[in-house]
Amino acid sequence: MKRLISLLLFLFFFYAYSQVSDKTAFLIKPLEKFDSFYALDDEKVKDVEKALYKKVSSDELVILAGKSKNVYIKATAIKVLALKGDQRLLGIFKDHFYSQENIVYRTSCLSHEQLISTYIFETVSSEDKKENGFSIKDKKRLEREMASLVLNAKPINKELLEALSYALPENQDTYTKIRKQVIDTRSAELLVTLAKYKNPNDIELIKSFGADAYSAIEQFPDPQFLPFIKEHISDSLDFYVMFALSKFCSEEAKEIVIKAIELDKEQNKENDCGNGCLSTIYQHIYMEKCKLYYPVLADLWLTDKIISFDILDDYEKTHTQKETVKFLLDGFSLPGKAEVIVVNQFDMDNTLDYSTSDIAFDSGLRLVKLLERTKKISKEVYEKGLRDSLLHLGDLDFKRFISKLKDNDSILQNKDILLDKLRNNESAYGALVIIDGIKMLKDKNLFNDGAAIIVSRKAEFKKFPVWEKEYKNFIKENNIKE
Repeated sequence: MKRLISLLLFLFFFYAYSQVSDKTAFLIKPLEKFDSFYALDDEKVKDVEKALYKKVSSDELVILAGKSKNVYIKATAIKVLALKGDQRLLGIFKDHFYSQENIVYRTSCLSHEQLISTYIFETVSSEDKKENGFSIKDKKRLEREMASLVLNAKPINKELLEALSYALPENQDTYTKIRKQVIDTRSAELLVTLAKYKNPNDIELIKSFGADAYSAIEQFPDPQFLPFIKEHISDSLDFYVMFALSKFCSEEAKEIVIKAIELDKEQNKENDCGNGCLSTIYQHIYMEKCKLYYPVLADLWLTDKIISFDILDDYEKTHTQKETVKFLLDGFSLPGKAEVIVVNQFDMDNTLDYSTSDIAFDSGLRLVKLLERTKKISKEVYEKGLRDSLLHLGDLDFKRFISKLKDNDSILQNKDILLDKLRNNESAYGALVIIDGIKMLKDKNLFNDGAAIIVSRKAEFKKFPVWEKEYKNFIKENNIKE
C-alpha cells in the first residue's frame, strides 16, 4: 500500500513538473504543501520568489503559472512574471478566466479568499515597483484588455465581474452592460457600480434590493431615497444604513438621524454598555461633517454624557463662553462615566494614526484630554468634571489617569472620593490597584488612611492565592502594620 501511495505521488509531481527542470522543481518544493498564504510564512514565500526571479527562465515560470496543480505555486510564478514584466500574463489570465481556484490568505484569526483570475489582474495592476516590472503604457494596456474580457465575456463570469467592477472603464457601454447584469443576476455588488453613474432612472431598481440597497445609496445619495430609508428605519442599526444616511445633509435627513438615534438607544436599553453603545452611531452620523447634525449630537452630551472633540469645537464656535461653560457642566453633572471621542474612527484622514495610539484604547486617557480642554474654558467646571470623573473611574484606569492628568493638587481636593473608592470597590484586588495610584499623589496622611482601609479588607484577599500574595507584598513593601 505504501509503495502504491509513493508511486502515485511520484506520478503527480512528475506530471506537474515534467516540463520544468529539476533545479526549478527543487526551488518550488517549499510551496508544495501550502494550502494558504499564511502571514507568518511571508518570508519563506519571498525567498522562493527571489530564487525564481534569479534562477528560473520566464518560459519555465509560464509553465508553472499555467500547469502547476498547486495554486500557491501558480500565484508565486505569476508574481515573478509580473516583476519581469512578462506580457504572457494576459494569456494566463485568459486560461484561468473561468477557473474556480481560490487563493486563501490567512492570519492567526482572519482569512479571506480571492479568485486566481482576480489575483492575476491585481498583480498586473499593482503600483508597487517591487511587485511589478511593467511600463506604465504596458500596464494600462493589459488592464484595459483584461477589463474588456471581463465585461464582454460570454457567458459572463459574475464573480470575477463583481471582484473587478472597480477597474471597469466608466462609459455608456459599461453602464448598459452592468445594468443588464444587475437585472439578470440581482447582484448587490454590481448594483454599487451601477449607482456610481447616478442615473435617476435607476432609483426604483436600487430600492427594489431592499436591505441590500444601502451601499448603492451611499454612492448615489439622491433625496428620493430618504422616504425609503425612513420607511425602513429599523434597518438603521446596520452599518451600511448609517454610511448611506451620513451622505445626506438636509432637514429631512436630520429627522431620520434623530429617529435612528432614538431607535439605537431603545435597542440598547438591555445592554450593559452605558453610553458606549451610542459611540458608533454617533460617529457614523457626522463622518461626512454635515453641520446640520452637530446640534443633535451636542444634545447627546446633555442626555447621555457622550461628546466628541469635533462637536465640542463646533459648540464653542457657535456659542458664548458662558453657554459653553453651562453646556459642559450640565453634561458632567449627569450620572455615569463620560464617553469621549477624540477622533472619528470613520475619518480615514486621521484614523490610521489614531488607531495605533494609546488614546484609541484608553478611555481614561480620552477623559484626561476632555478635562484638559475643559480647564482652558473654565477652572470651576474642570474641578467639577474632575470630581465626577474620579467618582466613575474604573480601578484599572486609576493609576494611569493620575499619571497622565499631572494635577495632583486638584485630585487631592477629592480625598473623600478616593477613600470611598477603596472602601467600596467591588474587588479588594482592585482596591490595591487604586491605592497604587493614590501613592503617586505623595500625600502621606492620605496614603496611610488608604492603607488602613486595605488592611480592614484583609479577609477578602484570602479568596484567591494571587490576591493574598499581592496583599502581603503591599504590606511588606510599604511597611504597613496590620
